[in-house]
Amino acid sequence: MVDTKEDNQPLYATEQNTKFIWSPKGIILALEIALCAIVTICKTVSSECYFWDCITELVWAILIFIVYVIDLPTYPHLSLMYFQWLDLFRAITGSLLLLVTSLIGLSRGWQSSGEVAGSISGLLAAAVIGYDAFGIIKCIKNLKQKGRLLVSISSNIPK
Repeated sequence: MVDTKEDNQPLYATEQNTKFIWSPKGIILALEIALCAIVTICKTVSSECYFWDCITELVWAILIFIVYVIDLPTYPHLSLMYFQWLDLFRAITGSLLLLVTSLIGLSRGWQSSGEVAGSISGLLAAAVIGYDAFGIIKCIKNLKQKGRLLVSISSNIPK
């Protein structure tokens, strides 16, 4: 069959949402959400663990994911000029908090299997969130050079 859809036609809402979800940024955010959920579940099993950083990062990642899915940074009437910086701040603080609390959880010993599994998953989540932070930094540099810092970064993340 021949595709009769022209390129200049607007995307429907579901096409726009699935377009972001399968982009590199969407896959990274979905992986962050999944890993933070796993870390939260594993760390809540052991009662002596730090798990508030996981919950905070999970909520932030879900909110950022929703904002990117509905493509809020490109709406002209909204002043989200510092949205990329907010996403960068979320990624850096989340990565550092998960790294520190996971290392603390691993240094306490191998007493609880939930704590160990949560700490190892937390280290993996910190690595993924750190990778996201480096991607956001590259994207901000590219957009700053082009003079388009207000453009959505969902399609500009390097592969």
